[in-house]
Amino acid sequence: MRTDSAAAVGPPGSRRLSLAVVVPADGGGDSDGNRLAATLTALQSAARRGIELELLVVDDTDSPAVRAVAAAAGARILPVAGSRGARSAAGAKAATAEWLLLLRPGTVLEPGWDATLMVFAHEERNRERGAVYAYRAECEGAGARWAERAVRFRNRWLGLPSGAQGLVIRRRFLVHIGGVPDLERGEDLVVARRLGLGRLTLFDVAARVRPATGAGAWIGGALRLLLFLLRVPPRWLQRLGD
Repeated sequence: MRTDSAAAVGPPGSRRLSLAVVVPADGGGDSDGNRLAATLTALQSAARRGIELELLVVDDTDSPAVRAVAAAAGARILPVAGSRGARSAAGAKAATAEWLLLLRPGTVLEPGWDATLMVFAHEERNRERGAVYAYRAECEGAGARWAERAVRFRNRWLGLPSGAQGLVIRRRFLVHIGGVPDLERGEDLVVARRLGLGRLTLFDVAARVRPATGAGAWIGGALRLLLFLLRVPPRWLQRLGD
């Protein structure tokens, strides 16, 4: 995996980029609305970098909280029922921009995310590559640091980043590698495997993520990753933790 070190360097102001951010909302209620708001607010610097931003929030719950937050951010709301993978795929299909950023609600990109993306997208060789942001746990403590180390190992040695890190990819290239599979969990692993370690870039800029809590979630997630590496079909792994 190539590491990007151009996080603080933006391209000339005359260069522009069309980018669709696809966010598959994952439930109703105030907490989900707050998480989504944080995700969308972090994207507001895009225009200053010369990014023509298209925001698509794909919601399967018809949640008033999700609708209100999406509308306030100027996002287009797509009512699509189905798995997280199906919602991401629907958003990617509805997008018109050349580039995509698949982003989960609750993932907050740190300053510099847009400059790094611009540098990546304007390199011709990256038209058939993907990129993810570095993983940073929002909470404190030994568990959070362990989670960061575990994701770094996944990124650098396995080429299997978490979907919580976001995925930057050209829309036509995503179609070329088969799109996002219809899975509630593990759709990120399938896309990463299709890309392969050699076509995945890790940005220096971080995505702040609230890691799952509880031993059950950690054990389930680790077990799913292990079974995926052993080539167990992803559809058999849906009941394991996120």
